[in-house]
Amino acid sequence: MSVNTIKKYSPLVGWGAVIIILPIILYRATPALQYAEGWRTFYYDSDYYDVMLSSYGAMGCIKAFFLQFFAHPWHGTAVMTLVMMLYMAIIDLILTRLLKKKLMASIISAVICIASAVSLTSWMGNINPKYLIDIGDNGAKSSLMYMRMSNYVRHHQWDEIIDLCNENGRITNLLHQNSLNMALAEKEQLGDKLLDQPVEDINSIYVSQIQTAEVAGLLSDVYFSFGHIAQSQRYAFETNEKMFNLSPRMLQRLIETNLIFGQKEVAEKYQLILSKTLYYKDWKPSEKEIAEKRKCIFDDNRFSGIKGLDDDLLHIARNTRGTRQCRVTLQYLGSLYILARYDTLFVKMADEFSGSKDLAKPMPEYFEGYYKHLLNEK
Repeated sequence: MSVNTIKKYSPLVGWGAVIIILPIILYRATPALQYAEGWRTFYYDSDYYDVMLSSYGAMGCIKAFFLQFFAHPWHGTAVMTLVMMLYMAIIDLILTRLLKKKLMASIISAVICIASAVSLTSWMGNINPKYLIDIGDNGAKSSLMYMRMSNYVRHHQWDEIIDLCNENGRITNLLHQNSLNMALAEKEQLGDKLLDQPVEDINSIYVSQIQTAEVAGLLSDVYFSFGHIAQSQRYAFETNEKMFNLSPRMLQRLIETNLIFGQKEVAEKYQLILSKTLYYKDWKPSEKEIAEKRKCIFDDNRFSGIKGLDDDLLHIARNTRGTRQCRVTLQYLGSLYILARYDTLFVKMADEFSGSKDLAKPMPEYFEGYYKHLLNEK
């Protein structure tokens, strides 16, 4: 190969490195960026700009603008790649003129571009930059795993959650356990697999200590899965308030829960907010799910939790007999009875529902074993 040929193609060294490395960085960061987008997307509205500028500044607006594209991860990856490539081209042009050496300018601009991509994606996704370059960072890896699980919960990808947990062995993190047990309940497998993973107590089903807005958002998901619509709405509302009413994920939940309660005008108010986004302006909740969840509403005008969560779930199960929601709710209720050692209530529940479509015989593995154990103790 001639010297002239080498000089001609030498700039491709830096560009080649960026084309290979940049997508890897973005791929590893995508779960965090998609997760962050669910809490704060971009709204095309003057009032939104005022809130963002006063609360987060100009950089907060820029961050939200780019995060919006991660509502669809490949869109976000494509946009970010193009932006970073343009950034590199500008640096490369400047350095080529300053250094008069194309190869050196290309290599330096590539290094700057990659370093900037790591820094930018870490800032946007609120993750430790070590994870993007070092797979051994267990703390960051655990956080990113939860973000992946949370994204799966949002889109009802229950099989993906179960597969992810199977790949990672023992699941001891309570937030991971909550997400896994939600997936198992939705797949009607919780009673069969409740004790396959380590469990603390009822906190493995739903965490009792709410330390962040994101944990409250998880509880909104858990209660929605329970069929406990009032509590799901409560946590969605509180979480969205803490997010300055800017969380598309919680706005979607508020639309769903208000439609379930028949509050159409309130739902339309939240729908109007989402209509000012790029990716959610045409979003509509599932009518089938709304109709099914409507059967969960208490028929005795009780205050939520006044007789305990287990009593609420029992009423939900009775109200939804013969439906998928009833089977899911019973998966939770039986598991909570076992973990809380409410033996008498567990037997009553089993006697009331077993043999029906909702809790077939034989019952789920751990339910059946626990039921027989309690009967033998008598």
